Amino acid sequence: MIHDAENAENSYYDDFLAQINLKRDYYQVIFCINGAYVPDTFYALLRNNNPHARFIYYAWDDIANLLKQSHLKYFNERYAYNISECKQYHATYVPMFVQSALSGHEAKDEYDVAYIASAHSDRKQIAYELNRRYGEKYRLFIYLYDPSNSGDQFCQETPLNYEQYLNVMRKSKAMLDVPYPEQEGPTTRSFDALLTKTKVITVNPHIKEYPIYSENIMIVDRDNIVIDDAFIKKTYIETGYQALTISEWLKKFNL
Repeated sequence: MIHDAENAENSYYDDFLAQINLKRDYYQVIFCINGAYVPDTFYALLRNNNPHARFIYYAWDDIANLLKQSHLKYFNERYAYNISECKQYHATYVPMFVQSALSGHEAKDEYDVAYIASAHSDRKQIAYELNRRYGEKYRLFIYLYDPSNSGDQFCQETPLNYEQYLNVMRKSKAMLDVPYPEQEGPTTRSFDALLTKTKVITVNPHIKEYPIYSENIMIVDRDNIVIDDAFIKKTYIETGYQALTISEWLKKFNL
């Protein structure tokens, strides 16, 4: 397994090397997001060539689930989207950004629950169970992206683009959020829901630890999703907590 990881990293090395300037002190800022597929020798080269640059690291996936963690030692400024990992990896919490400005909610909802995702892990199984249990009770919108299985009832060959995805959320009372089974940090859906003023039903119990958590979020059991009718019917509550745009997100790093 270690050998496979090394091969995966090394396959990118020459490509990255060809894209950077090797002059001494050429860069003022080296900003890395996740970066687990880049070999440590590449980071060491950057440090050696740019001793006065700011080396900033941001993890927008759980660090523990990355291919490796050894490259973090090259960054003295560290940030992460996962609060529980900040202490372990000496990082500062910064939530992920959203790709759009506030879009608001439709005056009349077309759907009660929307479920939009890539068809990995148990998401397809959850779609069938959601439809079996609530297909007659609630107005459901289920769209799973799976280019290898477009013939499935809920799967499509092409993903919704960001605007299409937001438009569905704008006319949905709630969005079902099903992250990877091992994921602890909140997905971008929770922050996109702030833009559209849509409630969130999530299988992620860790979201309670985050500033985004509010009465607009309901936590359910991944293996037994039970939706509270009162949650669907209740009005979205303004909390004052706002998602970060890209420019606001960059300011968190003094960029």
